[in-house]
Amino acid sequence: MKSFFSLSLGGIFILFLFGKSLAQPPGGVAYFSYPLSIKPKLNANFGEMRNNHFHMGLDLSTEGRENLPVFAPAEGYIARIKIESGGFGRAIYINHPNGTTTLYAHMNRFIPAAETFLKSKQYEQKTWKIDVVVPENLIPLKKGQLIGYSGNTGASQGPHVHFEIRDTKTENCLNPLLYRFPLADVTPPDIYRLVFYDRDKSIYEQSPITCNLIRQGNVFKTAGTIGLPFDKAFIAIQATDRMTGIPNPNGFFSATLLKDDQMVTGFELDNIGYDKTRYLNGHIDYMTRAKGGPYYQMLFPAKGFGLNMYTLGNAEKDHIDVQPEPSAYSIKVTDAYGNSAYLDFRVSRKPDDRPGHVVPGDRMEPLNVNIYEDENIQFVFKEDAFYDAFHFRVNGYYANTANELSSVYQTLPADLPVQSNFTVRLKPNRSAALVNGDRVLIKRTYKTKTELKKAMPEKGWYTAAFRDFGYFQLLEDLQPPTISASVQSGAALRTGSRVVVDVADDNKMIREFRGTVDGQWLMFQPYGNRFVYTIDEHFPMGEHKLSIVVYDEAGNNSTRDFIIKRN
Repeated sequence: MKSFFSLSLGGIFILFLFGKSLAQPPGGVAYFSYPLSIKPKLNANFGEMRNNHFHMGLDLSTEGRENLPVFAPAEGYIARIKIESGGFGRAIYINHPNGTTTLYAHMNRFIPAAETFLKSKQYEQKTWKIDVVVPENLIPLKKGQLIGYSGNTGASQGPHVHFEIRDTKTENCLNPLLYRFPLADVTPPDIYRLVFYDRDKSIYEQSPITCNLIRQGNVFKTAGTIGLPFDKAFIAIQATDRMTGIPNPNGFFSATLLKDDQMVTGFELDNIGYDKTRYLNGHIDYMTRAKGGPYYQMLFPAKGFGLNMYTLGNAEKDHIDVQPEPSAYSIKVTDAYGNSAYLDFRVSRKPDDRPGHVVPGDRMEPLNVNIYEDENIQFVFKEDAFYDAFHFRVNGYYANTANELSSVYQTLPADLPVQSNFTVRLKPNRSAALVNGDRVLIKRTYKTKTELKKAMPEKGWYTAAFRDFGYFQLLEDLQPPTISASVQSGAALRTGSRVVVDVADDNKMIREFRGTVDGQWLMFQPYGNRFVYTIDEHFPMGEHKLSIVVYDEAGNNSTRDFIIKRN
């Protein structure tokens, strides 16, 4: 028997938080110099729309090259080093006296003092992937001093330097363009579309009304009054910005909706924390974007929005009221250099001749705990999971191969954003006595992505946490991973030689890799499911046992030993 609950926690969240301009950034607009010695050029700016997040800094062009010197833009000290296979790759952080921290990501190398400290901490903590704090003033820097060399590490998709300015205390990212780096820009933003939604309906359960625009310089207009078949309108725009002389589109800084020269609502893209950056999904029309459409950015906050970037006018409404007589509005879109574009339009109420539509499923409410369950599956969503209400349903597809412990369950609607982790519980299709409870996974698939989580037993169910919708299934994994290596026992190696180990698993998920020489940890660098160690001072001279141990996500493990001689 299926049941559904919605537990109201109204009053806990403040829906409409007020933003504040960074009119005078810490230290003043001339505090930082440009960190590269080549002509300044941006590949991307702060606040651009990205998959599940805002772009939190500037992508500084390195003209397609690697190993360009990178310099400290102000005095300070190296405060943190982060190494990961994806994301930032190799990243270094500098704390400055003005209360800010600058970050440099996708680097190839750091200065020797930083590299020496980093390697000592990696061996001390027995991990290549690391996020380590550097003691204050251990590596002091003067303005213009070399800090390392640019690269293409992590998820960079091409050589560049990802550069951020953060508030040191909060770690929120600030818009670096407010510091007026030597980037010429007198070009206003471009506005492409004006978009309307019925505020009395879920944004996920309607087709937006889109209006193309007529351009006259930096002023945009609609072709006549827009008739809207509803009383309350939620408004979005499609817009981008460009630096003068550079064709690639960037994000813009702010947008404001005005009526009779009075602000109705607006937002500003500055001071965003990484713990809030996923709220991008509530700032945009997520479903339109997920289906290959453009980014439509909302001028009003969604009901379950939790990022401090919007400001509402005196009326503090989350919509405009659509009257029978035309009402005139204006939207001002501005970049970080103060260049502005304007959109003038008029709206009026027209009869609603659209057919009624009943959406199937159980209604999920933002700012509530929402629970869906039937005999075989359960979903538990926290209060901050959703940005707007919608109807949720689950389709089941029977499956019965040897390692499948449940049917496949599809969540609908498919392209719907979730802000926080939610709990999935699945009941196995065989008795507990026939299941190896230590080797159970929950698998999520959607389009080309597969995600596996170790499932924990819980009163006849198995449970794991996820953050995206898709197809869910319970699996039993009893197959250990396999190991192959570029060396065999009896090999003779010398300083600088590489040991390459490839790991294969039936579910393609490796949880842990460990390489040791005579029991002492060695630093293998991961490249997907390939792991590489370069012979250095941590592999002693003479003959020794090299051991490789690998665990998959379910906990199955494999071991291989080699007798290796270092000359």
